[in-house]
Parts: sequence; C-alpha cells; structure tokens
Amino acid sequence: MDKPTKKTTRYNAEVINRLREKYGVSTRFITMSITGDRTSETSDRIKADYKKMVLIVENTLNQL
Repeated sequence: MDKPTKKTTRYNAEVINRLREKYGVSTRFITMSITGDRTSETSDRIKADYKKMVLIVENTLNQL
C-alpha cells in the first residue's frame, strides 16, 4: 500500500510575520488566507499584501 504524498508549500516566514503584526491575526489564518481556505475581506487583503511583499523581496534579492 502506497503512502499518499502531499507537497507542502513554503511561505516566506518574514513576510508572514510582518502580516501577522500588521493585521493582528494568527499565522495559521494568514496561510489559510493565502491558500484560499478563508474568504473574507481581511483574508483578501492579506492575500494581496502577501503577493506584493513577496514580489518586492524577490526583486530586491535579484538586484544584489
């Protein structure tokens, strides 16, 4: 019998921590918002902010 494998997604921990401080919610809520498991106004803003912040971090690292 084969064991099911599930790919785990790694998120940028620093961005997650900044969003946690900004919105005052749990880390789990943030990751669930990013994956689409939560559908609220706050989770939509978190998802948009996460994408923006990760893009900025990646661009900054690519310039080095």
